[in-house]
Amino acid sequence: MTGLLVLKSLGDDSAESPEFQYLLSLCLLHARQAFGSAELAVGEPPQGEFGAVLLLSDANVLLTRRTLEVMRDRLLAGASEVRPYRLGDTGLAGRFPVYTLRGYERLERAFLEEGPRDIPAPPPSVALLTWDEYRQRSGTPVFAGLCHEFIDYYGEVRDDVLPFLPEGTREVLEVGCGRGVTGRLIQERLGCRVTGVELNPVVAREAARHLHRVIQGDVQTVDLDGRYDAVIALELVEHLVDSESFLARVKGLLAPGGRAVFSIPNVGHWSIVEDLLAGRWDYLPIGLLCYTHYRFFTHRSLGDWLRRSGIERFELIPQKTELPERFAGLSGFELDPESLSTKGFYVIVHG
Repeated sequence: MTGLLVLKSLGDDSAESPEFQYLLSLCLLHARQAFGSAELAVGEPPQGEFGAVLLLSDANVLLTRRTLEVMRDRLLAGASEVRPYRLGDTGLAGRFPVYTLRGYERLERAFLEEGPRDIPAPPPSVALLTWDEYRQRSGTPVFAGLCHEFIDYYGEVRDDVLPFLPEGTREVLEVGCGRGVTGRLIQERLGCRVTGVELNPVVAREAARHLHRVIQGDVQTVDLDGRYDAVIALELVEHLVDSESFLARVKGLLAPGGRAVFSIPNVGHWSIVEDLLAGRWDYLPIGLLCYTHYRFFTHRSLGDWLRRSGIERFELIPQKTELPERFAGLSGFELDPESLSTKGFYVIVHG
């Protein structure tokens, strides 16, 4: 089957996100590998006819070549519409968390080999249709393959940082505030004011409805003033070209006795180490290997980063995961089980 049209509904916030633009390009690559050729259209289909249409809603969905080939084969066998199951509906991700693309591919392979078991039919966020079915939309879909819908990149509520905020906090600066939902929670719980900084202009407008104030722009260049009892930056430092200058700027924004709270991924996590042993280093739109990461840290390099900037009063608190038993059998390597089982760190800087 040739002549695939990939038709994507793109939300305004995703259109401004390089991470999800990358995800779309990755799905298009896999579609071309599975179908021989594929053309992308956003919003409205172009003129002409195609052999099949892959409909992608405004959800941010990962589809691999393996699943697309399974869906293609069902279409060739006579189905008029094929939809994949969602990883979140299978229960697999709860037992085997997905940290990397290779990890997802392993779950996908197991799912395809074992077959679905009492999994609810997913809503139509993804559908592969023949061209005639796309125009008529009158058939009954069949289900095959697996896809992964990523969480709302800008809307995750991070209540895990609340214990790290100092008592009596009145003014908070949240860098990378997203839609403002974490900042809103902090305001409600602590009775304080949160000023947000957000690069994505669409998301910043939404955050402004929830926070005391929102500054739209790149934290490395926008004007920032005031003194804050807490400066929060969650999964942000690794995205910055000049993280040292950012840290110096944060020091100048902290009020006496204030505290900076960062959450930073650990590149020494077992999932990345295992991928490297297999010759893999694959970016995703979210997570340990996010497409827009410029800097990569371990426990040691985080400490060096802070000390080079003249900071001595800090804590590095590991965010732990289970270490697979297969690592216990490795020999001939200098292993650090603590690092391998840590997916990230809370970095607490005391002003």
